[in-house]
Amino acid sequence: MRSRSEALACIPVKNRHVREQRLETGEVLVLYPVAVRPWMARLGRWLGAGNAAPRTGKLQLDRLGSAVWALLDGQASLQRIAETFAESQRLERKEAEVAVAQFIRELGRRGLIALRGGSPP
Repeated sequence: MRSRSEALACIPVKNRHVREQRLETGEVLVLYPVAVRPWMARLGRWLGAGNAAPRTGKLQLDRLGSAVWALLDGQASLQRIAETFAESQRLERKEAEVAVAQFIRELGRRGLIALRGGSPP
């Protein structure tokens, strides 16, 4: 398990298969491929679906999620992202770190980002 400083030094990188759309509201809609389980693919072929187009998942980010998403440039560490987020949203640093970490964890769980190890700050 990583220490807090090691985790904050990591750099989130967007999955290259993820697409994003900026909505009129300024929020971001994230589009991502959804993996089909092998048994479902076999069932689909058996039912005559052939090689259907891959499914696309959608995740609409709220204003705060969209703000963090915009900071994911593949260069900034989690610590830098949390600091920038704290400044822009007028939050305490610790509060921003917790919020950003939870958001990044959820993006990772969905396969939308990966974490690249960084050097401790």
